[in-house]
Amino acid sequence: MALLRRVLDHPVSVAALLEFVMWLAIPYIIVGGAWAFIHADRVNELEAAWSKALPVGANIAAFGEAAALWPAVLLLPTACPVVGQG
Repeated sequence: MALLRRVLDHPVSVAALLEFVMWLAIPYIIVGGAWAFIHADRVNELEAAWSKALPVGANIAAFGEAAALWPAVLLLPTACPVVGQG
């Protein structure tokens, strides 16, 4: 516990914290872009949903959503069933 307190006791500047977050974001975005490129069918499903609200640029919005939110897109089902229909 003393080691943890010593580590957390060091002052960290906002610039250093932002730099650390940006370095962590690089592999996350690379993996997300690769995931979106490989899973084009999921991106097409997102594009169909985006085209209802955003007719121009729906493909870019869908790719950006898939690349930025790839863990959620990976875990969520492709479509939610509607109760009473089927």
